[in-house]
Amino acid sequence: MKATKKLAEFIHDLSYEDLSADAIAKAKLCLMDWVGVTVGGYAGGRSDMDPMIDSLQPFFGQRQATLITKKRKVDTINAALINGTAGHYLDYDDIQSGMSGHPSVPVIPAALAMGEYRKVDGKRFIAAVAAGFEAECRIGEAINPEHYGSGWHATSTLGCFGAGAAVANMIGLDAKKIVSTLGIAGTQAFGVRQSFGTMCKPFHAGKAASNGLLAAILAEGGFTAPQEILEGVDGFGKIYSTKFDETKIDNLGQPFRIEQVVYKRYASCYFSHATVRCMLEIGKKHNPAFSKVDKIMVKVGPLAIEVAGNPAPQTGLEGKFSLSYCAVLALVKGQALESDFTDELVNDPEIKDLVAKVVTVAEDSFTALESEICIVMSDGPEIKEKTDLISERAVSVAEWESILEAKSANLLRSSYPSGRVQDVITAIRGLEEIDDIGKVADLLS
Repeated sequence: MKATKKLAEFIHDLSYEDLSADAIAKAKLCLMDWVGVTVGGYAGGRSDMDPMIDSLQPFFGQRQATLITKKRKVDTINAALINGTAGHYLDYDDIQSGMSGHPSVPVIPAALAMGEYRKVDGKRFIAAVAAGFEAECRIGEAINPEHYGSGWHATSTLGCFGAGAAVANMIGLDAKKIVSTLGIAGTQAFGVRQSFGTMCKPFHAGKAASNGLLAAILAEGGFTAPQEILEGVDGFGKIYSTKFDETKIDNLGQPFRIEQVVYKRYASCYFSHATVRCMLEIGKKHNPAFSKVDKIMVKVGPLAIEVAGNPAPQTGLEGKFSLSYCAVLALVKGQALESDFTDELVNDPEIKDLVAKVVTVAEDSFTALESEICIVMSDGPEIKEKTDLISERAVSVAEWESILEAKSANLLRSSYPSGRVQDVITAIRGLEEIDDIGKVADLLS
């Protein structure tokens, strides 16, 4: 059986009862993380998000789905677009290595918008999210690392498939129409990494969410589409990668790819996280005096420099893609929270002076999850430390739950009173018992 049809049949057949306990738990954690970063994105990105909403307002359709924090409903496609953009604004959302991208931010806003409109229950929502993750992550495994490495923004390109698969599963399309959903999604796939550090990066995620949702809507109505979008001679797999491994679409759900999601502890590009952790370890062990630092050597994998190698950021957003700035943040402040990525702090004279002392070096033997830091001091021996993020894959669901409740609650407080924050977290914890996902959307209005 060809890859597109195989994936479509899996999406059609998947139900809540088929999911593992970890897949169900991770789906709820992904929603919890997404809710937090989306609310935070609306609050922290008001100067960008409000003009986006104002620009689109004349084109809003029926009141079908909630715009998070805005106390208003718009049509499902614009809700997915705008909520999806806000969700990726902070670049603080989850990661899946096979996808080489952020899996929740295209899938969840599309599923939430359609789920609210169609009044689906929590179990159906969870299954839809798992189906969406399986689609985008498995296709990602089939075309990466060549796809991401050649400049495509995988969250955007693969997210179209994920969002389409989630909505198609949710609304009960048959396998033939899911093939069409994938075809319509794939023909809309776009997004290049040249956009990183600008509003177009989060816009990619919003467009992937709305494109995938649109794909399922059109397929439901009988819109025709390519039937071999993945494996065809001129299909997605051949055009968007120098290598397409169709076997990666085998053994779907074994394990569910949503089980492999990890979550961001720091509010910056994930390729900077090993460097942040490494510097935090140096701070704990050695507590170096900032005034005595002569030079900071940061050795990382080539991809980390390619994506996050901005040596002299001028804005908080650019700081998220600067290994130099992230290293200095971890050294000076002992953290890398969203509140640390501001234009003011990036341009603070003391910070800029230290950033200028950072030299990043590409080490071919390193993956993007490894970092080694050497600090040359003016009054003593060099300080050296090496670390990686491999251990993140072994973090238990229970430990992630504790981390994400704290992370999301902190972000939710930017827009809601403490009672509402707790209500949101409680609702997500018991998501499988909710009879209408719109009740969660209402809490976020």
